[in-house]
Amino acid sequence: MTVHRGYATVSFGQVHYRCAGTGRGPALVLLHQTPSTSAMYEDLMRALAGDFRLLAPDTPGMGLSDPVEGRMTIDALANGIVEFLDGLGIGRCCVFGHHTGAAIATQLAADYPERVDALALSGPTLIDAALRAKLPEVSATLPTDVGGAHLVQRWRHILRMDRDVPLHIAQRETLNAIAMGDRYSAAYEAVMAHDVERALAALTCPVLVFAGTRDVLYPQLDAAHALLANGSKREIDAAGSLVCETHCPEVAALLREFFPAKAA
Repeated sequence: MTVHRGYATVSFGQVHYRCAGTGRGPALVLLHQTPSTSAMYEDLMRALAGDFRLLAPDTPGMGLSDPVEGRMTIDALANGIVEFLDGLGIGRCCVFGHHTGAAIATQLAADYPERVDALALSGPTLIDAALRAKLPEVSATLPTDVGGAHLVQRWRHILRMDRDVPLHIAQRETLNAIAMGDRYSAAYEAVMAHDVERALAALTCPVLVFAGTRDVLYPQLDAAHALLANGSKREIDAAGSLVCETHCPEVAALLREFFPAKAA
């Protein structure tokens, strides 16, 4: 199955996206983590193309999408995704988000409940005190070094995210992070400032939360599930922060099982 690419026009410029699948299935929107782009979902899109109409945008300010105007916040990014959906004529849909994408998906469903039939979140972004203290250092903008030390630092951080990551993915994510510049730290700051507890508690649609057992956000999975009025919880054994690619068949199976019965 071929994954196609295109652009949607929005108020702040253009949103780049990938798409695949059948027009007969429900629309499923895939929102990626930082510093990824929609490229992280290509394998998952091929796995699910027989079941859904799949749309994976580059988050505004990441990949080939223009940034939102003003400060990057989760609310602003969620509104940007709604503009993207409007630009493609998508009304109601199912939404899946991973890490930063999970934060955006949560806020989108909280603010626009009439648009979201069901929601799946991989690594919902409840952040404990230890991780909150660590993230500013991890996400800090690295000054360009003539010897390339900033490249090595970012490469090492990406490798620490998931010990199973293939090197071609580590290289892609390192280059994504470098290309984002100051927007890399801004994206993490947006997640840390986001009132995710309030957004999760406001959700009324069916919600699946899951994480790999080696994901940095896995320890908060039970707390996220407890906030949901209509939630279910799963986990993927021995998977880390790049679970959507390192454990693509397992993620595809979870989404395929969860969404069809929940779609309008």
